[in-house]
Amino acid sequence: MRILILGPQGSGKGTQAKRIAEAYGIPHVATGEIFRAAVAEGSELGRQVEPYLEDGELVPDEPTIELIRERLQDEDGFVLDGFPRTLPQADALDAMLAEIGKPLDLVLLLQVDDDVASTRLLGRAAAEGRKDDEPDAIANRLRNYHEETEPVVERYRAEGRLVPIPGERSIGEVATDIDAALAHVAVRG
Repeated sequence: MRILILGPQGSGKGTQAKRIAEAYGIPHVATGEIFRAAVAEGSELGRQVEPYLEDGELVPDEPTIELIRERLQDEDGFVLDGFPRTLPQADALDAMLAEIGKPLDLVLLLQVDDDVASTRLLGRAAAEGRKDDEPDAIANRLRNYHEETEPVVERYRAEGRLVPIPGERSIGEVATDIDAALAHVAVRG
């Protein structure tokens, strides 16, 4: 199964993606986690992306697309979290999946308003000490989501591929809706 989870930062994408990955035995591919690990390792990629992450800005398309291309090339199934965030990234994802004959099975949108997202991110900053969850970076990340990622959401919606999930409820309630959408795909597939 090939699944994409969209939504603003703090919507619960990572939590739900990890749960789906475990339940279906597929990799959870999270660009944010990959980038943060690269920063922690001090790799060349980490040095390139660190300033963007600290400021809450989007990492440029080219290194992000290449990272995903390398990560997905040998995978039959996956749950993508944090990519695509721009229309060029969505175009690149669709092209690479078409090239290997493995289109997305499901595109989920976890919907939360900015106040809920900000509160969750501030809580995560306190618990995990993430620099990209500081107030100024949160504001930048949410602004970028509205400017850059909402057009991706609308594209998938217009194509009839988007399943909206109210994300402001409990983890279990959100999971129940996601599981229903996944069951529908499994029956259809």
